[in-house]
Amino acid sequence: MKQGFGNGRVRVLDEKQRASAGEILDAAAKAFSQRGYAATSIDDVADVLGCTKGRIYHYFRTKGDLFIGIHQQSLEWALAAVGPVAEQADLPAPEKLREMVRRHAMHLMEHADYMGPAQHHAEMNLASEGRDKGDAVRGIFEMRRRFESFFTDVVEAGIADGSFRDADPNLMAKAALGISNWMSVWFRPGSQGDTKAEREHMAEELAEFAVRGMLV
Repeated sequence: MKQGFGNGRVRVLDEKQRASAGEILDAAAKAFSQRGYAATSIDDVADVLGCTKGRIYHYFRTKGDLFIGIHQQSLEWALAAVGPVAEQADLPAPEKLREMVRRHAMHLMEHADYMGPAQHHAEMNLASEGRDKGDAVRGIFEMRRRFESFFTDVVEAGIADGSFRDADPNLMAKAALGISNWMSVWFRPGSQGDTKAEREHMAEELAEFAVRGMLV
C-alpha cells in the first residue's frame, strides 16, 4: 500500500505508515466482506482491528476512503500478479492466457477478504459521496482498464495467430476474468479442504476452462 486517503486527497506514506494503513485496510476488507458496505461502520472496522477509531481516522477520514483504498490495493495486487506474464512477448497466447488466469485466481484466494468488496462496483458511488474523491476514483478506473487490457490483448493476439477462434476480444476477455472473479461468491477461505494444494488445483482448472473456451 503506497498511498493513503484523507479528505478525498491521496498522500504518500512512508514504510511504517504503509504497514499501519495496510492493517487497517485488512480489517476494513474483512468487515465489508462480512457485513456489506452499507451496514459497516468505522466502529465495526475498529472492532475487527482491536483499536480506537482515532487510529483509523489518522489514515482514512471516512468509510468511503476505506472502500476506495481496498479497491486500489486489490488492483495493485492484480496488476502485480498478472502484469509480468502479460508482458512476456515470447509466450504463445494460450499459454499466456492460462497462466494469467491461474495467477489471477491464486491472488484472489490469497487475499480473499478483499474479493467481495473489490467486486462491488455499484457501491463505488456510495463510497464517493460527500467528498471529492474524483482523482482517486479515476485512478481506480484507469488501473481496472489497464488490467482488463492485459486480457484483451492476449485474446487479440491469439485470434490473430489462429490459436483462438474468431470472436469479440472484449467479450472473451470479460468471460475469462469472470471465471475467476466469480470466486468472490463461492470461495470460502479456511473451510474444510481449503489447502494450498487445493487452491492450486482450482486455479489450474479455472485457467484450463478459460483457455479451452477460446481455442479453435
